[in-house]
Amino acid sequence: MRATRLAVLGLLAATAFFAQNEDAENQAIALVYHKLTGDPLDLQTVAQSSNAVRSASGFDRPDAVKTETARLQAQLNSSDPGKEFVMRVNDSISEYDHQRGEFYVVLFRPGYFVPVNAFRQQYQLVFANVEGARAIPMPKEEARAFDLQLQKISRHVTNEIHFKVIGKGDPAGGVTGERVIRAEILSSRLLDGNGNVVYLPRIVPLAASAPAAPFDLAKADVAGFRVGVKVSDLEATLARTAGKPQRVTPKNGVDKFAGTLEVNSMGCASYVGRRSPNPGAVCVTAYFDKDEIVRAIRVERLFPWFDSEIFRKSLTQKYGAVASAKNSGSGLELGWGPEVNETNHPEKNYFHSALRAQYAADEDFMSRGMNSLPRIKIVLHLVDAQWASQR
Repeated sequence: MRATRLAVLGLLAATAFFAQNEDAENQAIALVYHKLTGDPLDLQTVAQSSNAVRSASGFDRPDAVKTETARLQAQLNSSDPGKEFVMRVNDSISEYDHQRGEFYVVLFRPGYFVPVNAFRQQYQLVFANVEGARAIPMPKEEARAFDLQLQKISRHVTNEIHFKVIGKGDPAGGVTGERVIRAEILSSRLLDGNGNVVYLPRIVPLAASAPAAPFDLAKADVAGFRVGVKVSDLEATLARTAGKPQRVTPKNGVDKFAGTLEVNSMGCASYVGRRSPNPGAVCVTAYFDKDEIVRAIRVERLFPWFDSEIFRKSLTQKYGAVASAKNSGSGLELGWGPEVNETNHPEKNYFHSALRAQYAADEDFMSRGMNSLPRIKIVLHLVDAQWASQR
């Protein structure tokens, strides 16, 4: 099987690995992804940009588009989800971490991906089973000799990866955006420029690794608060933990929600003419239905500045594999659980996972010096997805 060589390039906070011009192997990877996930691929648009169509005369172009679209559809239908792919990536090995007693493989760190160019668009390839492969543990004296070897090759290696496509999205939440291909590594070899083996990463198959507990919406909570409970019970809990709540009847009538239960609901926002909130401010809004059952809840809190990687790592440890991830300006949004129809989501937003967590810099220049770090605003949303799906 022919291998595809990729080049390494740093992008913003993460290093991306950029593919060469798209070829049949990249297209095969993309087609398996679309077949497995159901993520739509506009075959007619792809056909219109193909060489076969562009080389056809104006008179023959409609028939050429039809023929090429049919060919692509046949390829999609015949794609084999069990197919093994081989890819060679220009990678590197870090300097020795004396505290942890290990080196690490750069590509296998959170937030790193392999871009795959296919059908005139870019896909982001991430690997789900990199935990055991990321670190290269080694005693210090042995590490000294290994480090000298790495210095001779400027720490650069070729990472030969055998893998198969298994789904969509980065379970670690470090790679965001559209067309994120999730893959399982079958084997990996780190090679020097002459093809000699530098190191064999330890690959643990997903089937053999300890299964992660699936996200359970019935047990999920945000800051200790849950949906599906009686509003009176939440009212008592809020009074003990966050402050005295107030019941608010929605203006203009809302058929889905009979009202909200609020604690300091506007106290985490900055407005001209009022004192800005300080780190530690907590704001809660819970939405309940006519049966007085809490169906959605939003918890907002301000913190002193901390890095988004701490946010990502902490929440994936709490909630498990991420279903959706997006960058949003100076922030990051992670989602778990099923998607919620927009019309049944109390917060009108493009991101509709049943559980959504947002990290964002609270850029209030009136309340901080130009050289100081901004506050961080964390917002957690939880929606009763089963209830919402029936509305």
